[in-house]
Amino acid sequence: MKQAYSNMRRFWLDIKNLENRNGVIEVGADKISVAGIEMALADGNTTKHLFLATNSLGDSSLYFENNSKSGLGGMIGGHGHEDLQNAAAHMLAHASKLTAQMHVLPMGSDLPAPSGDGYVCFFAISKEKLFHMELKEMQARNPENPFYPFFAYSQQTLGFFRAQGESSSGSARA
Repeated sequence: MKQAYSNMRRFWLDIKNLENRNGVIEVGADKISVAGIEMALADGNTTKHLFLATNSLGDSSLYFENNSKSGLGGMIGGHGHEDLQNAAAHMLAHASKLTAQMHVLPMGSDLPAPSGDGYVCFFAISKEKLFHMELKEMQARNPENPFYPFFAYSQQTLGFFRAQGESSSGSARA
């Protein structure tokens, strides 16, 4: 995992970054304030990672390892992008309903990265706990899987980030 990517990942996984912000909402029985996914993707002989996170303030970020000098690409979204905010809010809400089916780590623990290409790590964070679950992407895409809504909203959020990036760069893709 490239250092710049790891730094941004660590920032989102540290709930202390929300301590002094007004308007933080704790969702569900486990009081979740941050949720997201991390995916591992093959790029030739290497594995690269993609990290998507949102918080209850409506902030969202997308980071991915790339071949740039820093090794990091990313986008910040949320405020002013209603569709993106709605999809991210649904992702957070679904994450809060799945904590009983996730593994639990105490805060301060490191989120395990996806184990390899084609795997997705789901996570949800409260003030006291880090919840996570790894699934194969094909399992997450199964509408019968309880994690499907969480995954589907994460993919919708990724799509809004992509559209936001395309509109800000002035390019259109077919």
